[in-house]
Amino acid sequence: MAHAWKTSARARRTNARRIIERVWNRRKMLDDARGTTAGRARGADRVGRLRVIGFYHPAHADGGGGERVLFAAIASAQRDAKRRSAEAEASGRSSESARVAFVVYASAPDMGARGDRVVDGADVVRRAKERFGVELDDDVVVVRLRNERYSRAENYRWCTIARQFLGSAFLGWEALWAFTPDVFVDTVGHAATYPLARYVFGCETAAYVHYPTVSTDMIDRVAAGRVMYNNSGRFAASKFLTGLKLVYYRLFAVAYRWCGRACACVMVNSSWTKAHIDTLWGVDAKIVYPPCNVEDLSTIPLTRPLLDANGAAVKKDKASIRVVSVGQFRPEKAHLVQIAAWKALKKMKNRSTNIENAILVFVGGCRDKADRERLADLKQSVKDLELEDSVQFHVDAPYDVVRRELSRASIGLHAMLDEHFGICVVEYMAAGAIPVAHASGGPLLDIIRDVPKGVTGFTADTPQAFAEILEHVIMMRRAEREEIAGRARERSKLFTEANFRESFINALVNAGIWM
Repeated sequence: MAHAWKTSARARRTNARRIIERVWNRRKMLDDARGTTAGRARGADRVGRLRVIGFYHPAHADGGGGERVLFAAIASAQRDAKRRSAEAEASGRSSESARVAFVVYASAPDMGARGDRVVDGADVVRRAKERFGVELDDDVVVVRLRNERYSRAENYRWCTIARQFLGSAFLGWEALWAFTPDVFVDTVGHAATYPLARYVFGCETAAYVHYPTVSTDMIDRVAAGRVMYNNSGRFAASKFLTGLKLVYYRLFAVAYRWCGRACACVMVNSSWTKAHIDTLWGVDAKIVYPPCNVEDLSTIPLTRPLLDANGAAVKKDKASIRVVSVGQFRPEKAHLVQIAAWKALKKMKNRSTNIENAILVFVGGCRDKADRERLADLKQSVKDLELEDSVQFHVDAPYDVVRRELSRASIGLHAMLDEHFGICVVEYMAAGAIPVAHASGGPLLDIIRDVPKGVTGFTADTPQAFAEILEHVIMMRRAEREEIAGRARERSKLFTEANFRESFINALVNAGIWM
C-alpha cells in the first residue's frame, strides 16, 4: 500500500513536469515561428534540464498591492530570462538560462476531486493585463490549490495568527507536494512554507515580505494595554489575559524567526518592514519598493478642474476642493479617524468658503461580510455626525473611477497607523494630489520626504492634527498647492515598476539563487 502511494505521488509530480515542459515547448515553437530573438534564444538550447521558478501566491485574484507585486515579479523574471538567453546566443554560448519555466501556485477551491492540478496559465496572464496592465508571456503554468481557505485569517476567531500560520503550512505542503520547483518565491508572506520548501522539498527559497505577521510594536501595545484592532478591550482590561497574550506572541515570534531564517533571499517593501524583519528574523533584508502605478497616473494634469460636489463644472468661487481616501474597508485603514478629522475640520471657527465646500471621497473595496458591515457602520457615523453633504463613497469601483477621483482630488488622505508601505500614498503623489498620511510606517520613513525645493506632503497622528493640516492645505493658494503637487509627483518616480524590476532581480542575483 505504501509503495503504491509513493508511486502514485511520483507519477503526479512527473506528469506535472511534463505539462510544464509542454507549455514551455509550445511557447518556444511559437517564438521560433515568429522569428523573434527570444525564440531563437530559446531554440539555441534544446537540451538540458528545464529550470522551474515557482511563485507562491494563493490569493492571486484579490486585486490588491500584493497581487501587483506577484505579477510584476513574474514579468521581471521573464524579461530577465529572455535577456540572458539573448546574450548567451549573441556570444555563441549555450546557456541553461534559455530553459526556464514559470509556475504560479494559485487558489482553485472549486476544482473538484478529479480536476487537473496543473493547467495552462492563460487566466493568470489575462488577469495581470486587465487588473494591473502587466504584460506576461504565455509560458506561465498554474498549479491549482484546493485549500487556500485554511490560510485566511477570517476563518479563525481565536489564536488567529498561530492557527493561520499552521493553515498556511498545510497549504504550502499541498502546493509543494503537487509540484516542486527549483526556486520557490513567496510573495504573500506565508513564512511557514519556507522550511518546507528548503529542508523538506530541497528548493532554493526567496520571499517578498509585505509586513511582519507579528511585530515588536504589536507586542509593546499589548504589554501597554492599548486597545487596537489586534487587541480587544477585554484583553486590554485584564492583566491575566494580557500576560497570556504576551506569552503567546513571544512563543509565536520564536517560531516565526526559525521559519524566516530558512529563506535564502529576503526582500521587504519598506524601511519599516525591514526594521521589524531584521529584528525578528536576524537577517539583513533587502528593501525592494513595490511597483506603483506611477507611469499612468503621472499623465494627469496637475491643475484640478473646477467642479462642484456632484462633479459638474462651476465657477471658481463655487468649486469644491476634493479630498480622496483610497483603501479597502478594513479595520486597520482607520476610516473612523478620517471621519473624525473631517468633522473637526468642518467645526473650525475660521471656516471659509473653501472649507465649507470641501468634499471627502472614500474609494475602496469590501473583501467579505465583515468589510461590508464595517462600511455600513462608517456610513452611519457620517449620518450621525451630519456630514452626509460632504462625504461620498465609491465601493468596489473599477480602475477608471479610481483614476477619475484621483484626477479631481487636491489632497490624498491616509490615516493607517504603521502602514507597511503605502502604495495609495504614492499613487496620490503621482496623480498630483498632495498626500496627508499618518506619521508612521512607510509613508513617514520612505515616501513623504522633504526634497531640496520643499515639502512633498504632510503627516499627522491624531484626528485634530489631520484636521489642522487639511485646513492648511485647503486654504493655500491654488498655485502653491500645484507647486507641492509637482514635487510630490517627482518624488513618486522612485517607486516605478521599472525600479521594482531592477531591484527584484538584483536581490535574487546577489543571493545566488537566480540563473
